[in-house]
Amino acid sequence: MAPGSPNGSDHENRRITWSIPPLPIETQTPSQIRPSKKRGKSHLQARDDKGTREENRLREVERRKRNKSENETIRILLGDPIERLGTPILNVDYSVTSGTEQAELLEYLRTLEVCSRTPMEDNALKLQLRKLWGSQSSHVPKFSIIQPLAEAIADGVYSKDPDIRVVETSENLGKSLEKGLDRPIFIPAGSLLSNEMVEHCRLNGDVVSVQDFFSSILCDGGQKMYVQDTGVRSDTDMTREVLVEEVRNRYYHPERRSAPWNGLEIGDRAGAFKGPSEIRKRDLLNQLRFLPSDSVGRPTMGKGMHKRLDSWYLWTEKNFVSRQHGDVAGLGTFVWVIAGMKVWYIQPQRKKSDRLRWREQGTEGPRGYEDGWIKKPLQRNDILIMPGGTPHAVWSPQDTLAVGGHFCLRMSEILRGLLRDEEHPELTNDEAPEGIFEILSDYLTRVLNNQLEVDDVELNTLWLELREYTKRKSIPAGLESTEKRKAHLKRRKDFLMQIELENWLDLLQKRLNLSE
Repeated sequence: MAPGSPNGSDHENRRITWSIPPLPIETQTPSQIRPSKKRGKSHLQARDDKGTREENRLREVERRKRNKSENETIRILLGDPIERLGTPILNVDYSVTSGTEQAELLEYLRTLEVCSRTPMEDNALKLQLRKLWGSQSSHVPKFSIIQPLAEAIADGVYSKDPDIRVVETSENLGKSLEKGLDRPIFIPAGSLLSNEMVEHCRLNGDVVSVQDFFSSILCDGGQKMYVQDTGVRSDTDMTREVLVEEVRNRYYHPERRSAPWNGLEIGDRAGAFKGPSEIRKRDLLNQLRFLPSDSVGRPTMGKGMHKRLDSWYLWTEKNFVSRQHGDVAGLGTFVWVIAGMKVWYIQPQRKKSDRLRWREQGTEGPRGYEDGWIKKPLQRNDILIMPGGTPHAVWSPQDTLAVGGHFCLRMSEILRGLLRDEEHPELTNDEAPEGIFEILSDYLTRVLNNQLEVDDVELNTLWLELREYTKRKSIPAGLESTEKRKAHLKRRKDFLMQIELENWLDLLQKRLNLSE
């Protein structure tokens, strides 16, 4: 075959390999048209007239518009990439004084680390799509992202049953809450929702830094507050009362510390940030307008220093560890890290064996759980939302300021959590709110008077939980019972009498029959 012919070897050597099928010759731009030789002279394979160049230019403009539109659609679907701080290397080999509570907590933390794993998050696929889509060059077809995704799916990287839901907008948080708060929700720093919350706090004059906290909350050195001191002997109670001035001095002079303190939940008169708006508008405590200002947790910390049910501050010194526990009375919890870092260890409670172990042996350490513990570091402006009663432990590898609060999306969860805490007080680190029975009474009255709307599923669950609660007529106070627990059990008896007097169980059952 003659050299230079279309099927000759010289032509094969000059052949260009295309990453995508080439455009038809009539749609190619001048830069895409290949030169060829004919009778020893170079010429173009397409007409080089002004009209053709203009048509090609217009086609190229339309193509770029389509690409831009497609990229914008993908950007809206996947969301903008979030710039996050890298997680620092966490050291669990810090020095402690033997025989102290801190030494025992360090051993507990090391065991917890062995039992923990990285959580499966429901946004893993979205993050990978963002990364792959953004890394593709204009010369490589976008459909090439399918191969690594398919391999990851085959390897089980993306779970249909994630440990944590990740939301980045208020709209998506609302949708997630509508499905039911059945697992923790994480709102990452830098997301649209986190940024909106930070800006909201700035505009309202809320605390958004450690300096704000010490200048507006812990500002009166003469006031008293309660702390947990890990420097005490391991066989003594580490909770004690101190002057605010001592806490301030430890912050400004960390070299004087011997063991970390944890400032127990601290409130102020106005209350701190009360969580994302999508939670506030669904919070039954907020709807009932019943937020007791001094009814939860530790003894009153002095005027203006008491913890509120809906919002409180947490000031924790470096390397303090809170053992595993569930928050009180089935209440949901949100936590926003203002400064520093906290590492959350969460037991998912999706396995029946894990739920049984927690109920019967929840204080016996982190080992023995089929599903293990998930480890979720929270850094500045990260927010975590937890369902009521979720078993968790917390380590603060840095001095950390956070704001948190309790909420209730379904009153049946309070009844369930309350009975659990009454039967197993060792599973929570707090006392039941003094006004919890007033909240339940107010809610039941409003529901039966048609002042609050309740769906049939919740109405049935409420009836079942109330019936279960009334079966336990008497609960012993226990040998190590506190005065607060004794007072709570006395109020419990009064509440049981009210249930019978108001005939709430029968009225709820009648309401259920009418709705069928």
